[in-house]
Amino acid sequence: MVNGTARAPLFVRPFTRGYEKQYSEGDILFVKKDERSSAGQHHVVANIPVLNYLLRTELGSDGKLRYENIKDVLNDWNYYGILNNDMDTGSKWQRLLNVNVRGRSRVARLWQPERGHLRRGDCVWIGFVQSKKEKRIKSVPDPNGSLVPVNRDTTYFEVIAMMDCCDDFKDAEFKIPIGIVSQVSLKKPHQNTLRDAHHITETCKSLERIEVLMRI
Repeated sequence: MVNGTARAPLFVRPFTRGYEKQYSEGDILFVKKDERSSAGQHHVVANIPVLNYLLRTELGSDGKLRYENIKDVLNDWNYYGILNNDMDTGSKWQRLLNVNVRGRSRVARLWQPERGHLRRGDCVWIGFVQSKKEKRIKSVPDPNGSLVPVNRDTTYFEVIAMMDCCDDFKDAEFKIPIGIVSQVSLKKPHQNTLRDAHHITETCKSLERIEVLMRI
């Protein structure tokens, strides 16, 4: 069944700032567990830059950061699959996405081993890592590239592309295998580009696409 690619449709609920309009082939997608949205068959869907933005900015009813531990994150979000294409509905208010959930898929090349090249047969992962407390106020880009301040003495979770040969792998509080690399070039992406691609959708869109075998 390695060659048996399975896809599933996904109706996307719009964000106020239109983040979902920038999703493109190869984006890794997450779906929020929201009973109101699911009942209407419209889901809150986030790629990695959007999810990272929500994890460090969404507040709970008490006014504190909503995602203070990994249990809160996993209670709200499910990994869904890799975006294949947009099944255009002709509506500017919603998108119907065709998402790869098994088999061959092209995905943004977010991975680079600390040494050597990314090679065929490598397993690529994403993981949830908690940030260290900031000693000063810093700015992090939102999915559209605008800088958003992060207050000092705050911690938040980030989704990071990782491999089992890298230091981040052992620091992750939860890890998800994306697939086994089946096709890749030897061209290395720049580390600054990889870092920004985790936060800015347009930068993620500019990455080379590689082929992986999902859920095999």
